[in-house]
Amino acid sequence: MTCTDVTTQTELDAALSGATGDTCIHIKSGAGVWLKLSASGSATVEVYDSATVEASGSATVEASGSATVEAYDSATVKAYDSATVEAYDSATVRASGSATVHAHRQSKVTAGPHVAVHLHSAQATITGGVLIDVTQLDLTDAATWCDHYGVDVQDGRAVLFKATDSELVAGRSHRATSYTVGTDVVAEDWRDDRACGGGLHLSPRPHQAAQYQNATVKRYLRCTVALEDLRPINGGKAKARTCRVEAEVDVFAAAIADWSAAEESASFVEDDTRHRRAAP
Repeated sequence: MTCTDVTTQTELDAALSGATGDTCIHIKSGAGVWLKLSASGSATVEVYDSATVEASGSATVEASGSATVEAYDSATVKAYDSATVEAYDSATVRASGSATVHAHRQSKVTAGPHVAVHLHSAQATITGGVLIDVTQLDLTDAATWCDHYGVDVQDGRAVLFKATDSELVAGRSHRATSYTVGTDVVAEDWRDDRACGGGLHLSPRPHQAAQYQNATVKRYLRCTVALEDLRPINGGKAKARTCRVEAEVDVFAAAIADWSAAEESASFVEDDTRHRRAAP
């Protein structure tokens, strides 16, 4: 079998285009770098370490280590070790080890005895695993949403994260908004509902915020939002009319004192998205 390691979307697409029945593709992208896979053809696709992949269509993926996979349509995922899978639509998941699975919509999950299966839909089919039924939680309530997704709340303000481009601007394809550290940002298009759009969108973790920022170079900000102003949308994001930009951080939520210095002394650079982490 011919094995190929890939870390970027370009490398993955190239590997898939030339794949044969004896091709094995190893996805080893860094934390926060999302790769998309809509069909794997005859290739075996394996996701390792902290890589994150969105699988859709008829794609088949094997995830191990601490990899994260979001599965849609009729995608199939086999998860091992401490891998995490978010399953939607009619996706099929087979999980073992200490993997974690979130079952949404009509997904089908077969899990080993030590797999935590979070049930988000009564239409999902679960066999085995340790079932955690969250279908009765009101995740439209800001406090419940924060508690469920591990969002820190300090003095009535939720600590969330925003991904921007290199100039601390987000939403260039919709409504460009600047996020300057130490300021309060206000959404000019605020709409008081729980649907995407019409507000400032933030996430529980920096790597989740990265999914909604298409810039080649991403920067991350720690922001706070008054709990009464927070409108949850889904597990990956919520929106608000205004937020306070507290500090710049790296993809691991560690504070970055100076962006220029961080660029010069970054401990690693991830191709395509090039997340920066301040040197020790």
